[in-house]
Amino acid sequence: MDAKARNCLLQHREALEKDIKTSYIMDHMISDGVLTISEEERVKNQPSNHQRAATLIKMILNKDNPSYISFYNALLREGYKDLAALLHSGMPVFSSSSGKDSASGITSYVTTVLCEGGVPQRPVVFVTRKKLVNAIQQKLRKLSGEPGWVSIYGMAGCGKSVLAAEAVRDHSLLESCFPGGVHWVSVGKQDKSGLLMKLQNLCTRLDQDQSFSQRLPLNIEEAKDRLRILMLRKHPRYEWSHLVGIGDCPVGIWDTMPFS
Repeated sequence: MDAKARNCLLQHREALEKDIKTSYIMDHMISDGVLTISEEERVKNQPSNHQRAATLIKMILNKDNPSYISFYNALLREGYKDLAALLHSGMPVFSSSSGKDSASGITSYVTTVLCEGGVPQRPVVFVTRKKLVNAIQQKLRKLSGEPGWVSIYGMAGCGKSVLAAEAVRDHSLLESCFPGGVHWVSVGKQDKSGLLMKLQNLCTRLDQDQSFSQRLPLNIEEAKDRLRILMLRKHPRYEWSHLVGIGDCPVGIWDTMPFS
C-alpha cells in the first residue's frame, strides 16, 4: 500500500474503529476479491463491534492499494459518506503504464480503475465470449467524447453483467475513451429508498470534492436533478470521459434514471 494511503488510514483509524459495522463492508470487499472468507471469519470471531472494526482495519493496513480503494468504496455504498471523505485524500494515484498481469493480460491500471468504480470481478467459472465482448467494445469506442448508451439485453442469468464488465476490462479502451473512470451501479429490484441510496452514492462518486453540494439529495427527484447538473456542468459533453455502467436494470426502473 502507498505510504500516503497507509498514513491516511492510520490517521483516521480511531474514527473508523468507533463508527463502522463490518459485516456489509466485508461483503463488498469479498466481492471485490481483496478479502478472503477466512479473513472475514477472523473478524467475525472478535467479541465486540469495536474489536471487529479494529481487526479489519489492521488487515487492510497489511494489504495493497486496491484493498484501500475497495474499503473506501464500501464505506460509500454503506452510507458512511463522512468516513469515506476522511480517506479520500489518501486515495492512491496510479500510472496508466503500470505492469501487466501475465496470466490474465490485465494491467494493474485496469484492475485499479475497475476496483475503484465498483465493477464486478470475473466469476469463478468464467467462459470467454470474445466475439460478443469485441462487439460491445466497438460500440463503447463509438461513444468516445460523446454521451450515449450501449444496451445489453437478454434473459435473466444469461451473463449480461459479466459481458459488460469484461468489455471494460481493457487497458486501451479505458485510457483512450474513459480516462475519467468507470462507475458501476447495480440497480436490480430496488424499492424507492434503495434506488435513492444508489443515486446518492453515484452523486458522491461524481462530486468527490463536494464542489456542488455539501449534503446528499433527500429524494429521488432531487438526486436526478443533482446528477443532471453534475453531468452537464462538471462532466460536460465536450470533455466527457466517464463511463457509468447500470446493471440489472428492470424496464420499470429505467424511466427513473436521470441520464436520458
